[in-house]
Amino acid sequence: MRPARLTSRRHTRTWAAAAGIALLAGVLTACGDDADTGSSDAAPSAAVGDELATAMKPLDAYPVPTQKLDKVNSLAGKTIFYIPITKQAPQFTTTEKTLTAAAKAAGLRVQVCDGKGTPTDIGGCIGQATDAKAAAIIVDAIPYKLAGNGLDAAQKAGIPVVISNQVPDPAHPASKTLTWVPVPGGEQQVRLFDWITADSKGRADILINQSADGLSPAAYVADGRASLKKNCPDCKLTVNKVSSSNFALIPSSTSAALLKDPAVTYVNSQFEQYLQPTQGGVQQASRTDIKVVTGSASLGGMKALKAGSLAAVTAQAAAFQGWVDTDAALRLILGQPVPKYTIPTRLFTKDNIGDVQLTEQAELSGEWFGPAGYSENFKKLWGIA
Repeated sequence: MRPARLTSRRHTRTWAAAAGIALLAGVLTACGDDADTGSSDAAPSAAVGDELATAMKPLDAYPVPTQKLDKVNSLAGKTIFYIPITKQAPQFTTTEKTLTAAAKAAGLRVQVCDGKGTPTDIGGCIGQATDAKAAAIIVDAIPYKLAGNGLDAAQKAGIPVVISNQVPDPAHPASKTLTWVPVPGGEQQVRLFDWITADSKGRADILINQSADGLSPAAYVADGRASLKKNCPDCKLTVNKVSSSNFALIPSSTSAALLKDPAVTYVNSQFEQYLQPTQGGVQQASRTDIKVVTGSASLGGMKALKAGSLAAVTAQAAAFQGWVDTDAALRLILGQPVPKYTIPTRLFTKDNIGDVQLTEQAELSGEWFGPAGYSENFKKLWGIA
């Protein structure tokens, strides 16, 4: 019998206060202490099947906010800075393109600066935006603590900041110069684990390459872990921490984790940006029996799923997010309340991948997740349609 599963705590959509946070760590380790094991005669929860079926369906309509925004035309000619943590992540390229289109529709320009996964580059980008007297700064997947000095300075200079793709930090609550646009990172992880639960009939040994870039990725995995503990008590989960600042170590750390636990049959790359080196590690370990899944999938991941090199993927509506981020920035600039946003997500497998068009145009339209056309709804909100 396996030893009792280590107790894990479900994270809510706030950061837990902690000292000594290791952000963008350059050391990648296979964390044996993070392995969860369990033993039970219980079958996978019957609810999993229903939840998976719902997660695989497209939306009837996108959740576009309803609060109108006046005086958008007064912002013509101003510049918004968009700073993703790293442009290695394909998802950010999609958001960049639609954010640029949204800003252009409102008469603004977008300046993109690649954070390159390092505090130095991220700080440099924020400093550049502040010196340029940007109308607003949108940072993507960057923890506040990683760039706190720069973000504080920008707001002190009167430049509003939108932080997207992060769990809100209670130490830096939303204000007249700061807002958060959380994303369904936890939901994506729950759905991948649900799929693995169903596919393995409740007895999976899983290795996840979890991003060490701040606390949000760990919070997302904690959501998935809690669901796994409930629905798949006989599943085992081992966490291998990886970082966008050190891709070169990912294949070797993945291979080492697989060699340490030959029983692993599923490998989960938390985000698609880690997928290629993760698959490289699987190959280094000479494991052809492993099913690989990934979250935050873009066009490349979707094509890999259809080709059979991935077993399942989740994706968030990154194209829609570009319009949402722009909407949030415009509202901050104009001193208007920022609504709560919902970024859709969807699970894709061999059973529904054939229903979507795998083209860049389809990805940018948002049609993978629901009816395209939300851009016109945003324009109407802004009084420019």
